[in-house]
Amino acid sequence: MLRINKILMILIIFSLTVILSAETSGEYGFQLLKIASGAEGAAQAGTGAFSSGEAYAFMLNPTAGLFAEQRAISIAQNYWIFDTKLNSAGYVNTNGKTSFGVAYRYLDYGTLTNTTDNGTITGEFHPMDLIFSLNFGYRITPNQYAGINANALYEKIDTSSSYGYTFDIGYTYLSFIQGQKFSAAIKNLGQTSAMENETIDLPISFELGVIQKFNINIIKLFTEFKMIKHIDDDEFRAVLGTKIKLNRILDFKLGYKLNFDAENFTAGFGINLKKIAMDYAYVPFEYHINDVHVIGLTYKF
Repeated sequence: MLRINKILMILIIFSLTVILSAETSGEYGFQLLKIASGAEGAAQAGTGAFSSGEAYAFMLNPTAGLFAEQRAISIAQNYWIFDTKLNSAGYVNTNGKTSFGVAYRYLDYGTLTNTTDNGTITGEFHPMDLIFSLNFGYRITPNQYAGINANALYEKIDTSSSYGYTFDIGYTYLSFIQGQKFSAAIKNLGQTSAMENETIDLPISFELGVIQKFNINIIKLFTEFKMIKHIDDDEFRAVLGTKIKLNRILDFKLGYKLNFDAENFTAGFGINLKKIAMDYAYVPFEYHINDVHVIGLTYKF
């Protein structure tokens, strides 16, 4: 067991070193990897994976599926900025000891006009991003969890395209304090093909978080604070999310993004009807950028 713990620590330290020392040799792409697909995660500013019932919560942290103990199917329609649309779907099967998940994300940019340098219209094109993900999680000890996501990527812009693969590694530790967890994740480690002879770098990120659950009479309160560092960004960022579960039917969600350029508060709510859950998220943007609306539906069986 000590050997397993040592291996996990080596992986985390090694990946953090790669992130902090990486050189930017090309253009960063596949920004879809940064977007929270589900309504629960979007409403909580990119947190909430460990209290979520959505099947693709493992995309926020590869260990998240281990804490649901369910089989579930989820779909989401994300009305993203500039009239783009993001569709997501996922399936998860977990028993608390192991978890398996599969999901896809499809970002449709709509039809865009292709013009020359002097403004002459030469035609139209339809860019898109597609990600297909597999997840496996495993409970190492009663208070240690590990998980991994394997992602297949495809991106198309006009007549050019690129494909690749990435891996996400997650680790969660249950604290001696009741209801408290510590999480870590390294995301988007992988490789892509060149697009028109230009190297595409991945938005590798390192995340550290702390999660706390409170029981206040009949109300359950879940909070999460997470620090994020992307290698394609000089700034350290942080997100804070809260889920207030009033009863078995209704819950409210709030989030705040720190040090983001055009984002800050997020909000949403969920309605749970036995095996069916419906969620909504609202993500406002500044600088006259379209606000984002996310609608999600989950079936548990």
